[in-house]
Amino acid sequence: MALGRGRGRGRGVGANDGSYLDPFFWYFVHQSVGMISSAWRRSVTTMGFEPLGAALTLGVVFAERAVRWIPVEEIREGALRAAFGDAETARACPRSMRRMTMLAFAKTCVLATCAHYNDYHAVYNAGSLFAKMVETEKRVRASVTRDASAAATAAFALVLGGLANATAVVSANYLFPDLASQCFQGSSGLLFALKTYRARADFAAGVRGRVSFFGFIDVPAEMASLAEIAILYMLDSSPAMLNVYASGAVVGLALASFESSAMNALARATRGVQSLLSLAPGGRIGARVVLTGMRNGSLNGQWGTVTANVGSQVTVRLDSDRREVTALPNNLIFP
Repeated sequence: MALGRGRGRGRGVGANDGSYLDPFFWYFVHQSVGMISSAWRRSVTTMGFEPLGAALTLGVVFAERAVRWIPVEEIREGALRAAFGDAETARACPRSMRRMTMLAFAKTCVLATCAHYNDYHAVYNAGSLFAKMVETEKRVRASVTRDASAAATAAFALVLGGLANATAVVSANYLFPDLASQCFQGSSGLLFALKTYRARADFAAGVRGRVSFFGFIDVPAEMASLAEIAILYMLDSSPAMLNVYASGAVVGLALASFESSAMNALARATRGVQSLLSLAPGGRIGARVVLTGMRNGSLNGQWGTVTANVGSQVTVRLDSDRREVTALPNNLIFP
């Protein structure tokens, strides 16, 4: 489940609302660590990869709370301003969207995913977020190169969180004006977007199952996130939280409906960034590579040197006979 505003706005080591003295805080820490450990093992043993993208996402999303534990105030506040600007503003919903540029609005919505009210809020969401990101990273890895999958997964999560927050802003400003100061709740919107997205995508792929809440509330797996929203609303009847959760669910449903297009767009964006910034080894002329997965099986395992990289086509000069062949980034192994 996701937790909303929680117990206030902790700041720094000495003012984290005493979360570290609360036994329930450490219970949630233990619970999240267990979920992260279990998801990591499942990823390695069952899915065949180390979930570095999920780990990077967790680090980015909760970086603001981690920075607040720096004991030197000048360093702490400087780091917060450099990375997040005014984090308190990132927690508050924009009251007048018409006065904001689209870039400023997008930046605010993305940063709001990383701005949690306290450590309690962060650790409560951490385990569930990591588990869902592992499942999402598996999908992302099928669309982008292995070397870029971690960064692409984290970027995908931030964009998804930003879309969930943007939906919450629109809803709060135009449908429920009374909520206009409470439409951001850290990673809660992202978490429900991921839950709904994964449930609907699995359902579309023919996966069926059931989820139990508290041992006696049993619902179909594809409806689990919506049932969770209803349960959370009954436990804490906050319209602001309902707005955030529902906005995330709407974004998740939309993503599940257009998953193929979204993943293709992510792949194109990743290739573009790799080409512009030369982050991928294949983007550098002269890189040494080994060919794999080529349609012409005799080329697999041969060494060569990258001589050109145009769009998604990489030209490699073979060491064996000096002839040049074209390949895709996925066909290259970088030693």
